[in-house]
Amino acid sequence: MDSQFRSADFRGLLDALADAWARRDAEAAADLFTADASYMEPPDEQLFVGRDQLRAYFSPLAAGTYLDIHRAWYDEESGFGSVEFTFGTRGQPRASHGMAVIRVVDGLIATWREYQAQGPSSFADFTATEGKDWRWHVGNYP
Repeated sequence: MDSQFRSADFRGLLDALADAWARRDAEAAADLFTADASYMEPPDEQLFVGRDQLRAYFSPLAAGTYLDIHRAWYDEESGFGSVEFTFGTRGQPRASHGMAVIRVVDGLIATWREYQAQGPSSFADFTATEGKDWRWHVGNYP
C-alpha cells in the first residue's frame, strides 16, 4: 500500500501512461512501472515482466496510438485501482475496449492485469445495447 498515493494521483498516472503511448515513448511509458512490474492479460494471452520487457512491448506502437480512459477508480487503503478504457489507433474502425486491475507501489504501476474485447472504435457503439445480435439473451438462455 502507498499511503500517500491518492485517487487524483492514480488518474494522473493513467494520463501520463496515455500520453507516453500517444507519443510512442516506450521509455517514458516503462518508467511509470516498477522495475519488476507485471503486465498481463489472463488467462494466457500476454505476460511481460520488468521494464526491459515492457519497453520492448511498448516500442512498436503505431502513430496515432491512443488510450482513452472512460472511468478510473482507486482504493487508497489497498493500493489497487481499476480503469475502463479504449485502446487503439486513431482512424481505425476497430479498437480494444476493456478493464484493467492495477496495483500501485510507491507511485508506480506494479501490476497491470487487463481484460479486453475487440469492437468498433467508438466506445458508445461498443457499449450500445440496440442493433446488435447478442449471443446470449433471455430468448436463448436456458
